Formats: sequence, structure tokens, C-alpha cells
Amino acid sequence: MQTSYDQLLADHHRLISDKDELQRARDRAIESHRETIDEAKGMLIRCDGEMVELYALVSELMLTKQWFLTDGVAWVVKLVHQSPELEKVVADLVNSVNAVGVNEGIKQGFKAAKESVQIVEEVLGYDEGAKDILDTTIKAFDNFHISVLDKVSELVNEPLSVIKQKSELPIVKED
Repeated sequence: MQTSYDQLLADHHRLISDKDELQRARDRAIESHRETIDEAKGMLIRCDGEMVELYALVSELMLTKQWFLTDGVAWVVKLVHQSPELEKVVADLVNSVNAVGVNEGIKQGFKAAKESVQIVEEVLGYDEGAKDILDTTIKAFDNFHISVLDKVSELVNEPLSVIKQKSELPIVKED
């Protein structure tokens, strides 16, 4: 009977020891799961923050697109219209056309008054090079560069608020 008692007592101590080991293993597993859960919560919080930032960026892009498709294009056209390069080319063209027209008038007048003037170059206001100047001016339309468009393209990486602010200011300085 003593051996049975000793055996039962040994089994009891082993069961208590096994129970304690199982509890420790369970506690380690619970702690590991808690760490995983905490990590997942942190990831969710970061994802929520990133999602809010991305939503703000998408909203800004949508507003930018809308502005460029409406007011932005009009602004660029206005800038081109006000550009000193375009003004110069148009003024040169008008002046050249006028000079050629004057020359044609002088030629016709010269024909009518041929007996009093010997050569067309003697007629006051006649410009022998006017046609060449007109041709050069017409070619300038193919090569002229509009500097204000460079200024607009510099705003590509700016937020919409900066672009809108710039659109209210004159880019072309008045002389």
C-alpha cells in the first residue's frame, strides 16, 4: 500500500509540475499573440494614417485637374496673349506688312509720276529691304519662344494653392 501511495504521490507531483509547465506555455503563447495583436493594431493605425494622407492627395489631384481643365487653360492662354515675345512678333509682322504695303503704293505712285522722279529709291519713304524684313518676321513665328510658358511649367510640382496664388499675380512684368 505504501508503494501505491508513493506512486500516487509521485504522479500527483508530476501532474502539478506538468500543469505548471502547461500554464507557462499557455502564458507564453498568450503573450506572443498579444504582441502579434499589438503589432497588427500598430499596422492598422499606420495604414489608417496613410489612407487619410492618400485620400488628401487624391482629392488635391482631383481639384488640380479640375482647375487646370477650367481656369488653368484660360490662364495659360492669357499668359501667351500677354507674352512679350508674342507682342514683339506681332508688332514686327504688322510693321513689316505696313512697310511692304507702303512700298507697293510708292511703286504705283512712281509709275504714275515717272516723268518727275527717275528711280524708285529716290521716292521718300521707300524701303528696299521691307520685303526681306517681312519674310524674316513671318519665319520668326515658327521659332519664337514664349517664356511665360516656362514659368507655368515651373509650377508643376507646386500645390494647387500656390498655383492659384500665382495665377492671380502678373507673371509678365509691365514696362
